[in-house]
Amino acid sequence: MKYLITLFLFTVLCFALNAKPQKTNSRPLDIVFCLDLSGSTNGLVNDVRDNLWLIANQLNAMQPKPDFRLGVICFSRPSFGKNNGYVKVFSDLSYNLDYIDAELYRLKPSIEKGDQIVSAVLSIAVSEMSWSKKKNALKLIYIVGNGSVSSSGYEYVKICEEAVEKRIIVNSLFVTKSANKAADIAGWKRIAAITGGIQTEITVNKKDPVSFWSADMNAVVKQNAILYNDLQWSGPDSAIGRKSMVAADSAAFEAGRNAYMHRMYYKSSSSFINSIKYCDYFAKYLEEDSLSTISAFDQRAFRMREERNTKLNKIKNSVGEDGVMLLSLEYAKPEFNEEGIFHRIVILTVIQYWNKVY
Repeated sequence: MKYLITLFLFTVLCFALNAKPQKTNSRPLDIVFCLDLSGSTNGLVNDVRDNLWLIANQLNAMQPKPDFRLGVICFSRPSFGKNNGYVKVFSDLSYNLDYIDAELYRLKPSIEKGDQIVSAVLSIAVSEMSWSKKKNALKLIYIVGNGSVSSSGYEYVKICEEAVEKRIIVNSLFVTKSANKAADIAGWKRIAAITGGIQTEITVNKKDPVSFWSADMNAVVKQNAILYNDLQWSGPDSAIGRKSMVAADSAAFEAGRNAYMHRMYYKSSSSFINSIKYCDYFAKYLEEDSLSTISAFDQRAFRMREERNTKLNKIKNSVGEDGVMLLSLEYAKPEFNEEGIFHRIVILTVIQYWNKVY
């Protein structure tokens, strides 16, 4: 805990002094969320999509800064198909969080009934996601839901053993709204125990009282519009990239002040620029270090990075850093706990795992 406090105080000091952040460390961090979207977990999808940018900003604030990707698999809805085990991959591991967020917002937040096959979703998460092949990668699964994990027998045990072989840690988050908690939770504990993960409980739709953003939202909205007009969409996937970004912006705005401010802070980061390199022509020039090997046309494009960086900095300045900085301080307090809140559990446990590998 003492090391954790030191880590966050260092991060906050960097914010306060407006220091340049450390370069992204080469160690990959892959996180896959497996979300039970049956009737007993109604509202879980809101907890994930409304706090995606908060989680991303806290991951970016860790030191050394991880090279992180996220993936999302949902299960237990009839619309996902019986032949698929009622499982649907919404996104493989990806840097493109805009697409993930937009896809999650297409989901209805609640449903009456669903069939749950935990072994099916774990099998896909362990074997079919594009996990980093680097030996130093930190690979985490967060499976969130309730009900019996052995509805299809004890296949899940074998899959957990496969996760161990692949150095994937599975964390099980049991949703407390369950009529059969006493009988079911043992299986969720077993999943975590086999893979070296944590097992805890969460309360869906439990509001986090911590809120620090003090920026003028109208000013932030204006700066975001200026950035949008500056993006140069190109390539076969540019339409998807543009639609995903607009959808993520709109969804965050509708979700409320906290979600929108965290979203805009993320958009001012190098992580956002990296995620749109495939569909924004000039994004690739923002981090170039040399003009010696590029054409005259590319040199002109390269020089445009100053204008783009100015606009990104204006978004960052209009949002401010207080929300991220003060939240980091909260997480560093010894008495701060997860209180059954999804995003708190994710952030606190990722930090703990990250500290262990450094």
